[in-house]
Amino acid sequence: MMNLSGLAGLGLLLSSSLALAQTPYADDATYAGLGGKDGIRKIVDTFIPLVLADARIKDSFADFDMDQVGARLREQFCEFAGGPCRYTGQHRDRSMDGVGTVRDMATVHQDLKITDAMFNALTEDLQIAMERNQVPGRFANKLIAKLAPMRRDIVTERAAAGRPDAGKFLATGGVSQVEGAGGGGIAPWALIGGYGTRDSWGANAHYTHLATQDYKLDSYGVAVGIADRLELTLAKQRFQGSLAPLNLLDIRQDIVGVKVRVAGDAVYGQDSPMPQVAIGVLYKRNQGVGGLGALGVSNVKQLGAKDDHGYDYYLAATKILFEQSLLLNGTLRATRANQMGLLGFGGDKGDSLRLMPEASVAYLVNRKLALGAEYRRKPHNLGVDNEKAYYDMFVAWFPSKNFSLTAAYVELGDITIFNPKQQHGLYLSAQAGF
Repeated sequence: MMNLSGLAGLGLLLSSSLALAQTPYADDATYAGLGGKDGIRKIVDTFIPLVLADARIKDSFADFDMDQVGARLREQFCEFAGGPCRYTGQHRDRSMDGVGTVRDMATVHQDLKITDAMFNALTEDLQIAMERNQVPGRFANKLIAKLAPMRRDIVTERAAAGRPDAGKFLATGGVSQVEGAGGGGIAPWALIGGYGTRDSWGANAHYTHLATQDYKLDSYGVAVGIADRLELTLAKQRFQGSLAPLNLLDIRQDIVGVKVRVAGDAVYGQDSPMPQVAIGVLYKRNQGVGGLGALGVSNVKQLGAKDDHGYDYYLAATKILFEQSLLLNGTLRATRANQMGLLGFGGDKGDSLRLMPEASVAYLVNRKLALGAEYRRKPHNLGVDNEKAYYDMFVAWFPSKNFSLTAAYVELGDITIFNPKQQHGLYLSAQAGF
């Protein structure tokens, strides 16, 4: 049961925080994008019932005069959006006799026991209110950009660990990368998979199918995110051919991954250039080559690879820029893998770890939809494989925190000298989790 100070604290967050912490936009473009005075009134009129019906936080507002809260919110949103308004005062909880008016951010929220999940629930309700009033995503994101950095001053409590809270913002765990890590389709990001906050954990399962003219790749696996800091993944890949002499080709690979967030925060650090940074390692073991027995090939070493197992090490940096509705990611990977390890590790042209860059950019159309592109450079270790960079263009849809769907057009280059054709096709990935 939340104590009285916790209830009051979340109410104060709603009724006072926006105006105290951030600088309003210098022009009125965001104000116009929110629909002006009438649009902001409609947003607030939608927002307050959502809060009062939200089981995660509704008890926090039992003692508040919500008409007054609504009036203050209309002033706050208008002022922050660059409109012709000024915040005129701070709402006071009727049960807080003797507290008086407090305007200092740290003082307002000191010892009020607001958790990450509570803060994010309130923000999510605001996103939904803007969505229901047809506010374009780029303007909704600008208002969220003002709210997100307040987390460092407002969130003062750690919830009891253990139970999944699904408390992170929608889509902020990314999707499942084809090797199992949280990120885009072909590049791991610094984001931690799952929707558990730092007080909790989350998990997901994914299935991915990629088909080109002559090959197909299936990948499936599970991921667990712990305390929004540690990610553990397990994935299996199956690569098959369809064009002679590789029409019977069947290669399988197992991948175990670990990722640790070491610095920054991609979501809350909207007022800082610092990205979220994570380090990761993927251990890959090739399970052999099937379907080429007639050619005397049953192991990737017979194709020229030095090993049938190996490690990829990577450093990823991810920045979400809500004001610009962008997600940017850069990854630097140290690898010996040939075609992600499907053709083994190392070869006649090279056998040392090489640093390969990867990059992703996504435009956040709204809180449920992202459009983007990725690039991944790879080493060229095998004489039988004129390996080229991968790149894709994708659309990711997040109808809920329990399910996402990603579709992409993918370019893989040519795979072997036995079939020197540029391989391109479609990628479809489904993820379910919490």
